[in-house]
Amino acid sequence: MCTTVPVVTIVTQTDEQMIKRFKNSIFRGSIVLWLLLGITSVSYAQQNKGMLKGSVSYISGKNIYVKFERTQGIENGDTLFMQLNNSLTPVLVVRHHSSISCLCNPLDNLKFQVSDVIYAVNREKVTDGASMKNEVQHPKTDVNEQVLQSKATKPKTFERTAELSGRLSASLYSNFTSQGANDDHRFRYTLSMDAEHISNSKISAETYISFSHRLHQWDVVKQNINNALKIYNLALKYEFNATTFLWVGRKINPKIANVGAIDGIQFQYGFKKMFAGVAVGSRPDYSDYGYNLNLYEYGAYVGQSQRVKNGFVQTSLGFFEQRNKGNIDRRFAYFQHTNTLLKNVNVFSSFEVDLFKLENGLPKNTVSLTSLYFSLRYRVSKKLSVYGSYDNRKNVIYYETFRNYVDQLLQQASRQGLRFRINYRPFNRLILSVNAGARFQKGDPRPTKTLNSFVTYSSIPGLQASLTLTTNFVQTAYLNGQIYGLRLSKNFYSGKLYGSLSYRHTGFQYASSPSSFVQHIGELNMSYQVNRKWYFSVNLEATLEKNINYFRSYLNLRRRF
Repeated sequence: MCTTVPVVTIVTQTDEQMIKRFKNSIFRGSIVLWLLLGITSVSYAQQNKGMLKGSVSYISGKNIYVKFERTQGIENGDTLFMQLNNSLTPVLVVRHHSSISCLCNPLDNLKFQVSDVIYAVNREKVTDGASMKNEVQHPKTDVNEQVLQSKATKPKTFERTAELSGRLSASLYSNFTSQGANDDHRFRYTLSMDAEHISNSKISAETYISFSHRLHQWDVVKQNINNALKIYNLALKYEFNATTFLWVGRKINPKIANVGAIDGIQFQYGFKKMFAGVAVGSRPDYSDYGYNLNLYEYGAYVGQSQRVKNGFVQTSLGFFEQRNKGNIDRRFAYFQHTNTLLKNVNVFSSFEVDLFKLENGLPKNTVSLTSLYFSLRYRVSKKLSVYGSYDNRKNVIYYETFRNYVDQLLQQASRQGLRFRINYRPFNRLILSVNAGARFQKGDPRPTKTLNSFVTYSSIPGLQASLTLTTNFVQTAYLNGQIYGLRLSKNFYSGKLYGSLSYRHTGFQYASSPSSFVQHIGELNMSYQVNRKWYFSVNLEATLEKNINYFRSYLNLRRRF
């Protein structure tokens, strides 16, 4: 069974079919890059003045958790900094945040260890400054992984202070062709809001909602509002104390993230170093991510979390039963463990075991391993780190995606199987990385192999710009591909204006025929931080082929509150 995550469903096809469809209909589904632009309000000349100081509390995959005394003023999309070579260097982008902790993704595959000192803008002291763009080169982590456990624990004193933060965003995605056919325009509006301790009470609320529609296709919205409206998060929280709380609504629980979003009631009780919880509700509908009471589910979980000399240890075990119109759809156990028992070593593992199946139409209790993931990261020194993982988890169902064809292909080829990565920083402004992976599935005529690398120099003399060179080699069961790229980026006007220019050359050859497929992809990004509340960005992309050219644009206006 697929793991359901809130990210228009992608139909599985062979690589050759996907390329043919891509060439014939070219982004008919309005697949546009969603660039996560992180903004902040600090200039390099200010260094540490007007900054909030925090530290890395937990590392899981590409997720970095940073703990602060408070996160008031920090928003999703902000850039966090580290002191490198006597200057503040952008290193992280905030994906989600709570009252004392931020879940972040690293820029340019930078590596961290627990207790690294991190800085954020203190907007009570600083009013303008630099804005930085998230330039992560590799496929983005799915939503379930983004909410895996944070090790930052709440302080012993339980204070209820009202805090409200959020943002409104309006976007326009447009696709054009040189032949004028299949032009498409898509509008998207989002609301993200966190209301902590409303009126200084024990009640908090959070939501993330998007509404999107295409030009001249309002009838699609009228047929089913869920074709346009996606409620990814909408929940109320009641805190009995610092470790015991009740959630009501749609929520992904970080202690049982692999279960996905639950529409219902979730209760968690903490005692000493242990925690336990129950959840009752239903799963989002597979077709449109709407509410579906026929997909009833319930379960319980237990675990422990504690700090140790080198960081933390946390383990959780959950049992869940999922039904479809009253019939058992799935019964399974989920285990998750992470630790930093050894210095500079982070271990994460998870697996799922199905406990029920239908055999010849008859129910049968069984024990079957259906999902397995293991990763180990070792920071050899401040300059060198190594990483390895094995991923045999189920495929993900996407309800919204903004990857272009090339990035989608790379993500599909690299998500499962064995992976190894080496990162080396010979000196502060230079980063080198090599990433290799392999996967073999039954029925495939040959295994899938990937080899990716990048080199980033963060401060070119005279330009004070950042240059990144990338190479990607991919072999699947049906094709071979090579992708070469470069990106030049720079901040202007004390960081208020950011610009980047990139080029990629892609070449694909079919394994079963002599035909090939070549693209030249150019991209221009500009973003402007008007003030601490208003932000505007423009992304233009051109894809040139032998017989036809394709153009895409993305405009975004965002306001914080």
